[in-house]
This record gives sequence, structure tokens and C-alpha cells, in this order.
Amino acid sequence: MLTGISEKSYAAEARYTNFYAGGDIAWSADGHHLFCLNGAAVNQVDVTTSQILRSFGADASSTENKRATELENIDVEEDTITCFALSQEHLVTAHRSGLLRLWQLIDGKLVKLWKAQHKGPVIRVEFSPCGRLICTSGGADATLRLWDYSNNSCLGALKDFPGPAWLLVFHPNVLRKEIYAAGADNTVYAWNYETKTLLHKMRGHLSQVTGLSFKSNASDCNDIATVSRDKVLIVWQLGEQLEGKQLKVLPLYEELEGVVYADEGRQIIVASGAGKLQQVDVESWKIRNLLSQSDFQISRLLLCTELKQLALVTTEQNILIYDAGSLEPVKHLVGCNDEILDMCFMGDNDRYLAVATNSKHFKLYDTEHDMNCKLIVGHTDTVMSLAASQNLLISVGKDCSVRLWRLQHEKDCSLEALTQQANCHTSTIGCVAMTHNGATGFASVSQDGSMKVWQLARDKVDRNSYSFNLRYAALSHDKEVNCVAYAPNNKFIATASQDKTAKVWLAESNSLQGVLRGHTRGVWSVRFSPVDQIVLTSSSDCTLRLWSISNFACIKRFDQECTILRAEFLDHGKFILSAASDGLLKLWNIKTNTCLQSLDEHNDRVWALAVSGRSNRFFYTGGADSKLIRFGDITQATRNEVLDQRQATLEQEQTLHSLLHAQKQLHKAFVLALNLDKPKASFDIINHFVRQRDEPGLRQLVDQLNVDQRVALLQHVKAWTTNSRHSQVGNLILKHLIGDALQDPKARFYNNGNMVEVLTPYVQRHFKRVTELNKELAFLEFIVKCM
Repeated sequence: MLTGISEKSYAAEARYTNFYAGGDIAWSADGHHLFCLNGAAVNQVDVTTSQILRSFGADASSTENKRATELENIDVEEDTITCFALSQEHLVTAHRSGLLRLWQLIDGKLVKLWKAQHKGPVIRVEFSPCGRLICTSGGADATLRLWDYSNNSCLGALKDFPGPAWLLVFHPNVLRKEIYAAGADNTVYAWNYETKTLLHKMRGHLSQVTGLSFKSNASDCNDIATVSRDKVLIVWQLGEQLEGKQLKVLPLYEELEGVVYADEGRQIIVASGAGKLQQVDVESWKIRNLLSQSDFQISRLLLCTELKQLALVTTEQNILIYDAGSLEPVKHLVGCNDEILDMCFMGDNDRYLAVATNSKHFKLYDTEHDMNCKLIVGHTDTVMSLAASQNLLISVGKDCSVRLWRLQHEKDCSLEALTQQANCHTSTIGCVAMTHNGATGFASVSQDGSMKVWQLARDKVDRNSYSFNLRYAALSHDKEVNCVAYAPNNKFIATASQDKTAKVWLAESNSLQGVLRGHTRGVWSVRFSPVDQIVLTSSSDCTLRLWSISNFACIKRFDQECTILRAEFLDHGKFILSAASDGLLKLWNIKTNTCLQSLDEHNDRVWALAVSGRSNRFFYTGGADSKLIRFGDITQATRNEVLDQRQATLEQEQTLHSLLHAQKQLHKAFVLALNLDKPKASFDIINHFVRQRDEPGLRQLVDQLNVDQRVALLQHVKAWTTNSRHSQVGNLILKHLIGDALQDPKARFYNNGNMVEVLTPYVQRHFKRVTELNKELAFLEFIVKCM
């Protein structure tokens, strides 16, 4: 009953891709969504789940043009988005081509498209508080243009300042028809955009103005705070005079990137590029440090007044959300992962996933709480490999250091640094592996060909203190060592190298047990089976090999199309999961040597593969395309679906049998025969109409069919015409189908798979046979008449 059903099947459950590549970013008023610029698209991201809900951009709007260019093999350059702005109902994007596109937020549809009329691309765009006007700043013509998109008109241009304006802000109150722009001379200009008159000039900054914030949304609000890269915060009080009055000038000794008013205007929060967050009291002008993070640089500061939360955007495209009152971290979103190099599970029930990307910081994801992320800081160069055992984690990288971390149970998604050692190897540490069933030691391998085995000890007095010491070192290979792994019983260690070999060592000493020779290119990964005494290796020669530990001979080989970078055992050693350089994942059955499934979710090299050892129900993959994808086991669901389909098919076959036997409801029986692909049954039904000489009934039988059913009928005609006894019925149906196709030029689906060309020789042969038969009958009739 279960023959033909896949033994194992997986499917992608969640995809975490890059959604922010730097540039503009906006926070929705309710705080539930972030709008992030990513090349030629603006992504709407759910803050809770970090998932992309919708993309706005030229590619999303012109699917028909995209299909046409694909058909004609035309290489079309992407129309990159330079900036965008957000209102309550709409989103406007400015493109490098000089076009402005207006989108509806609710359904993502393109509403309007017009030319910006600027020289060069638009560098800033902003909505008015009412959401009806749009202001754009040109990059080369140093002008501001106001657009009324509902009336398809340009209201005017503002030119009385040295541009370009990299900062553009409307007064938050609808009654104040004012717009503020920071010019190239580091002066902030204010205009009344209805009368086109210049109201204020605020001179005081010596470098580019990076932030401007209003104290409140009231119509009488005249207090403005500005920050600049000249390390100074200036609070302005505007009056009737042209020159703005400086209420307070505060030097903060850091290059400033953003400013917001908080606590109903009683506090000013300033973000510096070096990672500091400072609070200024408006009444006493006292400065207090809120946050000091010297490990990353801040590029933007956002405030959500609805949720009272702050968002810090870093130069590495990480978005850190804090509570504005307590400064407790709320959420960490990763806008760009870069290249994912390694990952591993840790914690109870494999709750946490540690991910090493092409960065000196690695990330810790909470898989049970919407993939909430925490940036783990400590290394001074790129982290290359991670290994975990229960609550302990080892990280190694290009800085040649080994660092030990422990999971903090009192805080969610947090690691505590226990100890570290620098200069553990003379070259980049490429891989590290920890012992199973309790962390008693670990092994590290390097690009210099060496392997070092370390003993991990826990202090008997202070149980929170750990230390590790070198047990022994060995020159394991002649070339770079790519991978190291412990056996399930911790008695053996296996290493894989670019010298085309893998080696098995005794874990207690550096004695070599055997060499696995057979690969014709470098070996990328090595793994021990969790149940059998075999070793799995993957190589650049596009093969997977299984080796026996008893005699170190190759016992099985699996071939793939390109370099296999990673391989893991699944389901207690019954299956193998391989990851290749073309982004393809393959699931292999060890017993039958067959590929059960191919998963094509990545479009570049897959470097990292983490299988949940506790449940074996899911795994994560990551690669050079920056995608982090979770795959889940759908074997049971697939089996149930196949069984349900078989049950439905059996019921339909029984119904068809009953209708044919009773010679009732032949129209329904004919449709069932086509759906079930039963050429004999459909022939019997049509033959019944032919014998009854019911031409209208036969015509009605064919006319009731939809497109898919007509294509299926054409397939049945092909089966009939191969037999001369059924050719009359086949040609009769073919006449109806081809006649309909000639009347309807759009009906090209009839020629699916060159069906007409396939049928033509059979039709010609039957026509020739009938013609010869007619000649013979005519000659016979002539002989009869002459007698």
C-alpha cells in the first residue's frame, strides 16, 4: 500500500534573507513594521517575526515586462532605489532613472509614476504630515520640488540655498506649512511651502547636519534640536527673525548621527557614530550616558512614539530595538547576514542557534521566540567556526584565538564569556569540534595543517569557572585542514584536508589509526555515523563516500554534480544530507544508494548545515547567498496526502465503473475517465455515441470540456490512433479538437509537446489504408456489376 511513497521528505518552513542593505529605513506609526531599502526594492518587514511581508520596487510592478525580457534574452539593468518616504497610506520611491513611484501600503499596488524633473537622481524624499504632498531633493540641481500627486501637479521649486539637501523634514503639525532642509553649507533652511518664502536660517554647525527633531507636534512648537558630525548638539528657538536663535549648544565630543525628543519633549536622546546613546535633560541640560557600545557603529536613530521604543541602525545593517524608558533590549533584527560560514545548536532541546557570518561578531538566535537575535561580541577578526555541547560553546576564527562561552539562563538569548586563549594556532583556525555527551574537551584544526586537542575542566570550588589546556598537538595533514569531528563515544577524532585525504586519530593520544584515501580532490567535511562504525566524507570531486572504521576501506559512494561542501547524517544514521556549491541540498538513502529528494532553496554555496540532534525533525542551512533557511520534516504529512489521493482515486474509479456498467450519466463518466487517465474507458464512451450515430451528443460531450481536459483527451487520442481498430473514433475526436483550435488562434495548448506532429504520421497512415480499402471496394463492386 505504501509503495511509491517517499521514505523521507523535508520542506522549507521559514526563510530569513537579507532585507536591508543600508540607506533609508522607516518605522511604521504603530511600530509593527519596518520599511527597509534593499537595492531595487523596499521591503516591509514584520518586527516580531523578522519576515518580509511585501516588497515595493520596479521589479515587483513590472512582471509582464520582466517576462518579455526573459523571453527575448535581454539584459535589463535594475532601476535602483536611491531613497523612499513613508506616510500612513502610501510609500514613494525615488529611482536612479529619475522616476518617482507611488505605492499603496495596503495591497502593494503601484498608484502613480512620474518624472522627478531633477538633474541627476533624487537623494531625499519626504511626505508632508497630511500625506498629500511630497517634497524631493535633487542631487545635482540643488533644488527642492513640491508635488501634489493627487492633482498630478508640481506646486513649485525652492532654490534659495546651496544644495544638495541630505536632510529634509516637514514640520509635524499640519497647520504649520513649513519645510526644513540642511544645505551643503551646513545651514538649516526653513520655508513656508505655500508662499515659497524663506522663514529661517539656522547657522551654527561646522559639518554635515545628520539629524533634526521637533519638540512636539503642536502648532506653536518652535523648539528644534539638530546634531552634526561636528560633535555638537544645538537646540534652536525660532521666532520672527530670519536668523534662528541658539537656545543651547552642547559639545558631546562624538560624531553624532541622530537625535529625537522623548518623554513628551522633556528629554533629548542623541546617538553617536561610535555606538553611544546619550540623554540630555531639557531643563537642567545635564548629559547622561544611556548606552555605550564600542563594538559597532550607529548610522541612524529611530523613535516609535506609539510603543515608546528606540531603534538603533548599525553600519553592519543590524537593527537593535530598545525600550525608550528602561533601555532594555526588546528585539534585534539582522538586516544583512553577509556570508554564513558555520552554525550549531545549543541549549535545552536545541532552542538556540549560533550563527557565524563573515564578521568578527557572531549571532545567537532564539528559535522558539520568533528568531530573536543577540549579537555576541568578543573576537577581533572573522569568526570561522562554532561548536557547542549543551550550554557551552566554543568559537574560533581568523584571530587565532579560542573563546569559551556559556548560556545565561537568567537572560533569554544571551551568552557569558568564560575564558579565552590567544595565539592558539599560527594560522586561521578553520574548524572546531566538541566532545559528545558532556563537554570534556574539544579539538581545533588550522590552515597550517595542525590539529590540537584541548582538555576542558571545570573548577571544583567555583562551579562557574572553566579552563582549557592543551593536551597534545600534531601535524595532521600536509595542507589546510577543513574539518574535524569526534566519534559518538569520544574515542576517535577524524580530520579532513585539502590534501585529498581524511584521517582517523585516537582521541587520547596523537596516534594515527588510519588514512582514508580515494578522493581525487580536497575533502571538505567528515562525520562519524551515530549508530554504525562508519565515517562519511564529502569532497570537491563531487562524491560522498562511506568508509569502514575496521579496515578504512570505502564501502559506498554517492555521486553529485558539483563540489559537496557539507554532509550530515539524518534520522539516526539512516539518511545523508549533503550541501553542494551550487546551492542544492540532496537527501540520500544509505541502504538503497538513491537520492530521495533535492531541495533547491539556495542560489549559491551552502557552507553551514545544522541538524537538530535532539529531535531530528528539522535543520537549518546557510550559505554565501546570506539566506538562513529552516527545513522541517514533512514525511508523515506527505504520506497522509498520498494516501488521501489514492483513496480519492479509488473512489472515483469505483464511480466510473458503476456508471459504465449502468450506461448512465455518460458525460460525468467521460470527465472522470479523463481525470483518471483511462483511455480505454473514454474510448468505450465515445464509441457508444458513434454506434448510436448521435453526432450532436458527441459534439456536446467534447464542448463541455475545459482546457486541461481537452489536453488530456488529446493524449487519449494519441493512444487510440496507434491502433487501426480505434482509428475511426480517434480521427473523429481529432477533427473536433483541431477544428476548435483553428477557430480559436489562442488555443495553442492543443499542440502541447508537439502533439500534432506526433499524430500526423498515424493519421496519414490510416488515411492511406482507408483510401486503398476504398479502391478495393470500388473494384469489387465493378466486378459484381459485370457478372
